[in-house]
Amino acid sequence: MADWDDVGADLIITDPPFGIEFDGKQENYNRDSSNVVEGYIEWEEDEYKNKINTLLQTASQNLKDDGQCLIFSGWNNSHLIHELCFKSSMNLRGKMYWEYNFAPYCKNRPAHNVYEIFWLTKGEEWTYNNDCSYEHCTKGESNLSSMEINRDYHKNIPKYPTRLPSEVIGVLLEHYSEEGDTIFDPLAGSGMVGIVSDDKNRDAVLGDLNKEAIDVYNEIRDKYSTKENGSVFDY
Repeated sequence: MADWDDVGADLIITDPPFGIEFDGKQENYNRDSSNVVEGYIEWEEDEYKNKINTLLQTASQNLKDDGQCLIFSGWNNSHLIHELCFKSSMNLRGKMYWEYNFAPYCKNRPAHNVYEIFWLTKGEEWTYNNDCSYEHCTKGESNLSSMEINRDYHKNIPKYPTRLPSEVIGVLLEHYSEEGDTIFDPLAGSGMVGIVSDDKNRDAVLGDLNKEAIDVYNEIRDKYSTKENGSVFDY
């Protein structure tokens, strides 16, 4: 992450590793583990704070002065991200919640089906649009405090251990950016941020340490993209 410099991004959307023992192949995910690509790098629990600090520094040095950043987090380390956001050079403006349709072992114990999304801005100015083209705005209140959006699945294709749904990214792009903006994800994984950005007429810059992720990117791009030319994917 720290190698990125002066991307000039208007918006960063990124989903860091969980910081737990996880490779996406667990049987409770109801998937063929042979489809999950190798090379995924999970962050160790004892290095998680340092990794998030690096992510926040990377975000700050690659955003425009009026740029902003959206960081996803599961429940297990959200308190650490919250703490470090307050200590960063950026401004923590708020937090949103994404509710989704997945609960491993939900018959046996309570399950946490919510991601937290931390909203930070580099300066005092930012972009926010009150409405978007998705159902939570067209059929409900234009409110991002809590989004209930199902995960989407495709069978028998290469998979990354985690992947954000295209609709979640689309909602955030339409609310927090404009056409022609540069969207940056330094922890791109499957590259879904880039695919949806491309379809929404945003420029995307993506990066990931795992070179195998490009196989997932190419596969899901065929499933989701409406354009011939894809986003920039770098390592």
